[in-house]
Parts: sequence; structure tokens; C-alpha cells
Amino acid sequence: MRHSPRRTLAVALLATVSAHSPAGEPRPLPDFTVSDRLMPVDPMPERQTHWSHGAVTLTDVVYSTITGFRPLHLDLYRQTGVAAPRPLIVFVHGGGWAYSNPRAGAGFRDFPVVLANLAERGYVVASIAYRLSGEAPFPAQLEDLQAAIRFLRGNAERFGIDGAQVGLWGMSAGAQLAALNAVNCAAGTCVQGFVGWFGAYDIATYARDQRDDTNVRTLFRCGAVACAAEVVDRASPIRYADGTDPPALLIHGQDDTNARSSQSERFAQQLRAAGSTAELVLIPGVQHGFIGPTEAATKDALHLALTATFDFFDHVLKESPAATR
Repeated sequence: MRHSPRRTLAVALLATVSAHSPAGEPRPLPDFTVSDRLMPVDPMPERQTHWSHGAVTLTDVVYSTITGFRPLHLDLYRQTGVAAPRPLIVFVHGGGWAYSNPRAGAGFRDFPVVLANLAERGYVVASIAYRLSGEAPFPAQLEDLQAAIRFLRGNAERFGIDGAQVGLWGMSAGAQLAALNAVNCAAGTCVQGFVGWFGAYDIATYARDQRDDTNVRTLFRCGAVACAAEVVDRASPIRYADGTDPPALLIHGQDDTNARSSQSERFAQQLRAAGSTAELVLIPGVQHGFIGPTEAATKDALHLALTATFDFFDHVLKESPAATR
């Protein structure tokens, strides 16, 4: 009787496994348990990352699983040996809604060091991934940010978070997303403070200022033509400013040709006119990402922006916390 090559191989493998002895032979297969159904679930959804900052843990956490998309992760920075709950700061990365990741920001070579330092100042810091524009159109990115906030608040006790004191910090496209949630939050996602670095807050004028508005057209699936005004207005934080908005700090480079500094200037004016608190810091001589003409100029700009940001969060989340909206 002839056997197929596949059956012959299977029989040979079974015979090999049963015949091998422990001494001097290949290791046996590990013991394992089985399920009566398919379970496409990560058995280790939280992974501790070992790095050089012993005072702060860095954990890779899955915060959202959406059918048809990749699992969405966030980096969670927490100071070790602290029992009391701490305010939460959620960082949203930039990248034109199309690229980048939770461990990159502005002109920093090692951005996780910055986030760890913020955690050492008395915060739990979450840096989130979200669906990029090539994966899903707007408002998927905003929905992911809101899912992350709800997840973190829902697991506040486990992560040592004070869910009543939450701040948002975004850069570039991430500043647009964070600002949009700050001024137009959904249930369970409202925050007590917002910091935006070189963000786009009026998408219509931002798109007109671009030599190539591909990122905007891709985000909204507008095709080869300019997006309709009503489409981009829904994603423009400046359209939602009112007197109930949390305190905001907007920082921008005056030489920015990607997202012009007028984006932050006009947004700050609109927030103030509506009765909200908005601080504006304009840094001369630097471009998008606070990149200056020299390495020293870039470092000085980043130092200024970080100092203002950390002081702002200390004030709104620790010294004079506002009631949860």
C-alpha cells in the first residue's frame, strides 16, 4: 500500500517523538493545554520592557482590539514603589496621521527618556498608538484616543491612576487629536488639561498652507480633490472652543512651515474669547518639531518647551485640579 509523502512525514514525526529518550536526544515537545475553539488572544497582553531607567517601569499594554485591525498598544510609564494613585498624562504622537509611533516625538533622539522623566515627577504616563490614516479614515484616530482614555480610567486601580486628574499632550497631528478631544470630549474621555506642540487646529487653513495636502486628503478619503469644508471643520478643534474647555498650553515654533504658528495663535485667541484659559508660547528661530539651525538651538527650544509643559501639568493636575467634567 502506497502512502502520500505528507502522511509518511507525519508518521515519521510521531515515531520520532515517541522513540526519543531524554538522554542525548532532542528535547521533547513542551507540555501544553488545548481549547475547544479558536482563541486569537494574546496570552501576554502586557509586556515589561527592561531598560536603563530603574526608577520607572515601561509596560507595553494592549488597550483596544478592533475586528479587522491590528491590536492597539500603549506604553505605560510608572514610577516604582509608589502606592498612591497619581495623575495621568496621555501622549499622542504626530506624523501627519500617517506614520510614526508612541516612542518618537519632536527633535528628541530618545523620547522615552523624556516620558520616563515626566513619570518620575509624579505621574502615570501613557503614550498611545492609534490607527493611521492608511489603515482607517477619520474619526478612527479620535475614537482610538478616546478608547485609550476609557481603558486607562477603567483600569485606574490596577495601574495606580487618579482617574479624576487626566491631561493630554500631543504633537503635530497628535496635537490636533488631543485638542479635539479636549474641547469636544465624549462621555468618559473629558480631561483637566491639554498641551499642544506645533499642532494643526484649523484643518481647512492647514490644508491650504500645504504644498502637498496628501496627508489631509488621505485622512478624510477625499480622493484627488480638496476636502469639503464641512468635512474638515468637524475635525478642527478651533470650531468647538467654548467656556467649558479645560486649561490649554499651546507651544509653536515661529519659523514652522509645516503647521504655521498662526494655528496655535488663532486657537489660543478663540479659546480665550470663549472664556477658557489658554497660554501661548512662541519660540523664535525653530521649525516644525522645534528643529533649529543648529543642534544647540534645537536643544534650547526643546528645553524651553519641556519646562513650560511640565510646569503646566504640575499646576493644572496637582496644584489647582479642576473637577472632572
